[in-house]
Amino acid sequence: MEYKKDILIGDKKVTLSTGKLAPQTNASVVAQYGNTVILATVMMGKLDNSKDYFPLSVEFADKLYAGGIVKGGKWIKRDGNPSDNSILFGRIIDRSLRPLFPEGFLNEVQIIVTVLSNDKENDVIIPAFLGASAALAISDIPFNSPVSAVRVGYIDNQLVINPTAIELTKSQMDLLVCTGAAGVNMIECDANIVDNETAIKGIDLAKETGDEVNKQLMEFAKECGKPKKSFEPAGASAELITEIEKEIKSDVDKFLEEGVDGAHMAGQEAIVDKAKKLYEDKIKAEEVSENHVVQAVDLIIKKYFRAQTLAGTRYDKRAVDEIRPLNIEAGVLPMTHGSALFQRGLTQAITVTTLAPLSEKQYLEDSSGETTKRYLHYYSAGPYSTGQTGRVGRPGRREIGHGALAEKALIPVIPTEDEFPYTIVLTSEVLSQNGSSSMASTCGSTMSLMDAGVPIKDKVAGISIGMVSEGDDKYLLLTDIAGIEDHNGDMDFKITGTRNGITAIQLDIKRQGLTLPMIHDTFTASTKARLQILDKMTETLAEPRAELSATAPKIKMVRLPEDKIGEVIGSGGKTIKALMEKYGVQIDIDDEGKASISSQDQIKIADAAYEIESMIKEVQIGEQYNGVVTRVENYGAFVEFLPGREALLHVSEMSGGFLSDPSSIIKVGDKLNVQISGFNDNHQIKLSSPEFKAAHPGQPRQDDGNRAQFGSDNRQSGGFRKFGPPRYGDRDRRDNRR
Repeated sequence: MEYKKDILIGDKKVTLSTGKLAPQTNASVVAQYGNTVILATVMMGKLDNSKDYFPLSVEFADKLYAGGIVKGGKWIKRDGNPSDNSILFGRIIDRSLRPLFPEGFLNEVQIIVTVLSNDKENDVIIPAFLGASAALAISDIPFNSPVSAVRVGYIDNQLVINPTAIELTKSQMDLLVCTGAAGVNMIECDANIVDNETAIKGIDLAKETGDEVNKQLMEFAKECGKPKKSFEPAGASAELITEIEKEIKSDVDKFLEEGVDGAHMAGQEAIVDKAKKLYEDKIKAEEVSENHVVQAVDLIIKKYFRAQTLAGTRYDKRAVDEIRPLNIEAGVLPMTHGSALFQRGLTQAITVTTLAPLSEKQYLEDSSGETTKRYLHYYSAGPYSTGQTGRVGRPGRREIGHGALAEKALIPVIPTEDEFPYTIVLTSEVLSQNGSSSMASTCGSTMSLMDAGVPIKDKVAGISIGMVSEGDDKYLLLTDIAGIEDHNGDMDFKITGTRNGITAIQLDIKRQGLTLPMIHDTFTASTKARLQILDKMTETLAEPRAELSATAPKIKMVRLPEDKIGEVIGSGGKTIKALMEKYGVQIDIDDEGKASISSQDQIKIADAAYEIESMIKEVQIGEQYNGVVTRVENYGAFVEFLPGREALLHVSEMSGGFLSDPSSIIKVGDKLNVQISGFNDNHQIKLSSPEFKAAHPGQPRQDDGNRAQFGSDNRQSGGFRKFGPPRYGDRDRRDNRR
């Protein structure tokens, strides 16, 4: 039986329905928002005791058919690997839902969200998230309360709930907030340097709206939900934890007392090895699971760590608002276009800037259509960065997510295409990880861009704020969390920005939700730390270098009128290819008429640009030019008056009298001053040269018979010809080289 319910999000409506599609799932929900339709399915697998973590997977399948699109390319038409956007959307859903599964529930859970229809106006992530949340709520899978997602824009100084795609293009902020019964449990935001107050008001509005949405989701679950399955919490038993705690308590105390940044992994591993040795016989006899021993040690260390931190002592003995030592260097690699090293404690990243012509933009395709990106940020971290061996290959979801965060953090300060006509690629090579390497990538990227000479509008920095809490009223915020604080703490709250405002936010939590006071206090702590980092960055490099990197390609942009694009390209690309060969440059022209000219040689670029600008110049009557004769005929001489453009100086404009043979007074290569005297009916340019004409009085006029005889063979009247050589006029002289 199909059941439907309208969910109101502010004044917008999402219709949820279940009972019709995907009947073999634990639950499935269709969510429709406008004409955007999403199918969310949830499945629960068996308990796998070999895993010591909750095996939740979330897949976001954005089908091209949803937008009426066939995959581009000649050979493969089937949808391929998920796009970065699909991976990021999947991560958003995962990060919000994961904390709401009960402790000790380790059955495999798979959530698949499929875009079935995309109207390209209404958001896909809002119905996708609500569909997944509702499917879990009505399923028999153990899950703690529904959770909502609300998007907030900031348009014309007004907060707008769930703006459309068009409205978002005008928005100063794109804020996505997920809210559960215990409070806010996920935030994603990119902003065009908005102040703290605006961002906080947006979060408050989103939470208030989300609470109302959750009430409606609870009603939906009450009407059509299944009873939740019971389960035995997996993992180490309370008895085993108590036994192991007695054996390792002194080791844990020493571990916390001697805490040093980066030493926690080796220290914890030594304690784990001791516990394994104590239970070696029982593990071999399969009386105790090795995973449970490891988990017990982890839980014991977490318990002691949190108690010590809440008492006011951090693992590495820093003050709660203290940033680890900073080391910032610019220009560390000699042959890259720009580079910088950013190190904060044991977290270290080198970010490299690479510049290329606009033709190297990235083309992206999803159900919303095709888009391009000229600024990209990649995050790369080898297994050695955590002091381990491991898989090397394609980036994982974490790497894609970290790169996307650093990318959007810098978007507000990236110069426009008109200001800086380059494709910009940043690559952060993370060499050591121990807390918030994505923020190190953000800071290093700012320095790398400035080192390359990219005229960014301001410097951007970021920091992560952590927290250890006991309930909602007792909590301690930790500035610049290290790895152990991230692992054992309650949140990883990253905020990036300039001195004047916020550019990006990303929140991950391990508790079920944050209260608004926790969020407000985090903004205060983050702003203080960000300003300290910006001060240190300014000491290293205060502003972008005055000159573009010597190793970077030089580029100039020329805008072509629509009716001149074909003229510059030429038949079969002949004209533009000739220009590239002549000047040794790369020229790329897009559909809007933006011509990008690139080379390592600035002079060659300037010469090529001058010729293109000359080709499209609208000449005016009376303008004078210094020209060069390119061809002489019996009816006149062709003169190149601008690079690539020539017109006819008619024989009647060459002499004050009769001239039987123009070649007697003018030769190819002669230089002379010419003037635009007019245009014929075909808009071809007519030239005159008063100085040249005055210097050649010519012969007396012949009688009418002679003139008639001349005219019958060669007459050119008003710039037109009846017979004879090719038509003259304003043309590309390369086309005359046969």
